[in-house]
Amino acid sequence: MEQNNNSSKSINDMLPPELITQILLRLSVKHLGRVKSVSKFWNNLISNPNFAKSHFELSLAPTHRCIFIPEVTTDHRSIDLDALSHATYADAAAATITKIPPSPAAADIDSDPDYDDHIVLGSCRGFIALYQYPHSFVIWNPLTGSHRIISCHHIAKISDMATNCYYSFGGELLFGFGYDTTRDDYLIVLAWNDEKKNQEGHFDFFSLRSNSWSSFKEDVIIPDQLKRRKKWAPSVFFNGAIHWLNHDGDYDAIVTIFVFDTNKRKGFLEIPVPEQVGRYYPCHLTVLGGCLALYYEKDDDDYDKSVIWVMKEYNVQSSWTSYEIPSSYFEPVCLSEDGDFIGFDESPGMSKYNVRGEKLMRFDRSCNQIGYVSYTVYTESLLMLPNDGSEEKEGSSSVKGTEESTNLAT
Repeated sequence: MEQNNNSSKSINDMLPPELITQILLRLSVKHLGRVKSVSKFWNNLISNPNFAKSHFELSLAPTHRCIFIPEVTTDHRSIDLDALSHATYADAAAATITKIPPSPAAADIDSDPDYDDHIVLGSCRGFIALYQYPHSFVIWNPLTGSHRIISCHHIAKISDMATNCYYSFGGELLFGFGYDTTRDDYLIVLAWNDEKKNQEGHFDFFSLRSNSWSSFKEDVIIPDQLKRRKKWAPSVFFNGAIHWLNHDGDYDAIVTIFVFDTNKRKGFLEIPVPEQVGRYYPCHLTVLGGCLALYYEKDDDDYDKSVIWVMKEYNVQSSWTSYEIPSSYFEPVCLSEDGDFIGFDESPGMSKYNVRGEKLMRFDRSCNQIGYVSYTVYTESLLMLPNDGSEEKEGSSSVKGTEESTNLAT
């Protein structure tokens, strides 16, 4: 009789809520989407914003993905980098790729083949930052659908050079997207020169919590090097700060890495780069294996190669370590658990190289980035943007919406 009573009990009756919570915090986002239907309690718990925040910060099994944004179509694709890292044969890559719902930038506008409608600018805590032609930013969680479309019409100046969104600003300097842990707020930062006011420098930010633009004014002084820039400068959010490469002019040597702490908001710090890096352009900034990294192409007398520098200890100059890949073109996307580089070279698809530069594997063509205008790596999360109005409620995912997005990513 006692056995029958136990068999009729649900898991919620047998385990305390605190233990259930601890168990769920250890699951990947993909598995959380599958178990939401176990009970109403589980569904409500997983949908709770506080649970989402704890899961992102404490998860033992984070899911890292690489999203590809096409030029004009809505055929968005995402690669599970963790699954790809464990792949032991080339065709396994196809199983790691999924189609995902189009970004709001693709869904809300009419595509014009003469323009790059939207381009990825970076990622932070599961959110992707995109620039949408002609003068909007989009912050979007591909998993939940939570998003915000932000106008920068008051800054943008469409000129005769506006052949794509990189030139939609008349005198842009820096763009950055990051998170302020002290205020639980996401920030878009934009440094720009006012061409109508003798190149007057501005450093503005958009707070997603207050849903408004503000200016740093005298609080933050834009370095002189940045005032001379005329090209869009991509950024990386890492270690609680936004990072940019500091070129001495548009195409000259790389001098340092500029760092803007989104918590302190006091000004720019600088991290020196290895002396050998300075003369190579273009040079790119990224994050590999939880470390800040640089990569560029190097033309030698003997053969062409790509060079990767990894800063194994943050802001410690002596920790910069270099690796060479025997390919004239290589874009590292991530490090495998074994410390191998996975990225794009001149071959179709993606390739894996070890730290000695030996090519271990070429994944199939389904990983090919051709036809996509931009991509970025992000960590999947259930997080939503700060709820400060009807626009956020409309953009945030419902329980149903979250389940649909999660199922697409399984």
